[in-house]
Amino acid sequence: MEASKDFQYIKDLDYVYRADIGLSYSSPCRGAWNIVHYGTLVPEGHQIYVCPVSCLRGVVLTTAELGFEAMKKLSTIAVGEDNILNGDLEEQVLHGAERIIETLEKRPRMVMIFTSCIHHFLAVNYQRVYKILREEYPDIDFIDCYMNPIMRRKTPPMPSLRRQILRVLKPAEKDKGQVSFIGNCFPMKEHCDLTNFLSRNNIRVSDLTTMKKYDEFKAMEHSCINFTFHNAAAWAGKDLELRLNQRWLVMRESYDYDTIDEDMRKAAEALELEPLSEAEIKKEREMTEAAVEKLKKTLGDVPVSVDDSAVDRPLELALYLLRHGFRVESVIMDVNSEPEEIFTALQKAKPELKIYAAHGWNMRRARTKFDGKIIGIGQKSAYLNDTSYFVNMTENAGLYGYAGIRHLMELIGEAAAEPKDMRTLIQQKGWNCHIEEGC
Repeated sequence: MEASKDFQYIKDLDYVYRADIGLSYSSPCRGAWNIVHYGTLVPEGHQIYVCPVSCLRGVVLTTAELGFEAMKKLSTIAVGEDNILNGDLEEQVLHGAERIIETLEKRPRMVMIFTSCIHHFLAVNYQRVYKILREEYPDIDFIDCYMNPIMRRKTPPMPSLRRQILRVLKPAEKDKGQVSFIGNCFPMKEHCDLTNFLSRNNIRVSDLTTMKKYDEFKAMEHSCINFTFHNAAAWAGKDLELRLNQRWLVMRESYDYDTIDEDMRKAAEALELEPLSEAEIKKEREMTEAAVEKLKKTLGDVPVSVDDSAVDRPLELALYLLRHGFRVESVIMDVNSEPEEIFTALQKAKPELKIYAAHGWNMRRARTKFDGKIIGIGQKSAYLNDTSYFVNMTENAGLYGYAGIRHLMELIGEAAAEPKDMRTLIQQKGWNCHIEEGC
C-alpha cells in the first residue's frame, strides 16, 4: 500500500493482493479469537504455555478476561535467561508439565503444551518430552501446540491449533448417521442451512463448540464426513481425510445463491440423501430477497463498510450488497483469498470502492469521520469509521447459507437502529467466548 494515502481504490489493485508484510499495525479491535480462546473449547482439557514472561502476560490476561473457570484451564511455565544459558529447556517443559498435572484439582483428559519461538530457535527436542509424558500419563492425550509469531505467515497459530487438537482422533468405524463440523469458533445452529437440512434427515452433528464431555470429542472419529466452513479449518479437514479416511467437504461461506445450492447438493449426495427440491430452493431465495429488500428500505442511502474480521469473504459480501442497491463505502482486509471472479466483478461494480489494509502500518492514522451515519460490519470497520452503528461479530458467527444471509440482514438492521458503545466493545478479547457456555 502506498505511503501517501491510507487506502487504494479496487480499480488500482491486482487480484493477487496482500497488505504490506513489513511493519504492521495492530488495531485496538480485540474481538477475533486467538489460540487461548480456541483451546479453551476442549472439554476436560488443559493448556500449558511455555514462554518468556513478556509473552505469558498476554496469555494470562486474555484468559483472565474469560473468568475464574477459564483460568483453571490454564497453566504457564516461564522461560528465563538461565534456562537458555543452562540448556535445560527440554527438562523445564517435562518437569514443569509433570508438576502442573500432579497439582491440578482434576485430572485433565487432554493437555495442550504450547512451545514458543525460543524453543524453535534453539532446536529443542520437544517430541522427546511428549514421548516421556505419554508414557508417564497414558490416560492423558498430549498435544504439541505452537505459540510462535515468527511463523504466522507460514504456519499461522489458529489453523495449526485447529488441526493439532484433532490429532488425538484415531481410525474408527464410521457411522453414517453422524457428521462433524470442524474448525468453528461458534455453534452452527438455526442460522445455518446445513444444520437445518441434517436435522430434518436425523443426521447427528458432532461439533466441538457445543461439547461438554471429552468422550463426546473423541467420538468425532466415528463421523463419516467432516464439514468445514472456514479457510482456517482447511488444515484440519485435510489432515483427518488423510489420517482417518473421513471424507472432507468444504461449505463455502458464500453470498452467491448458486454456490450455496451447489454445496448443499454435494452435502446431500455425500450422505446419500434427497437434496432440496427446486420449490424449496425457490422459497429460500424468495425469503432471502424479501429480507434484503426490507433492509434496503430501512437503510436507504446510508453507507456500509465491511471488514474481514466479521466475515470470511468481505469482497463477496460487498458485491452482494452492491448488486442489491446498497451503498458500500469500503472493505478492510489483510489478504485477498477470494475467487478471482468475485474480485473482477467488484472492480466493475464499483471501481472506486476503497480497500484498506487491515494490518497496514499506516492504518494507525486511517480514521475517517462521516457527517452522517455509516454502518460497520465488523469491529475493524466500526473503529476505522469511528461509528457506533455496527454489527459486532467475528468469523461469520455461525451463519451459513440462505438462513445466514437473512440473519445477517437482521443484524445490520439492528445495528442501524441502535448505537453501541464501540470503544468498550471492541476492546473485549474473544467476542462471545464464555467459559460457562462451553468455551
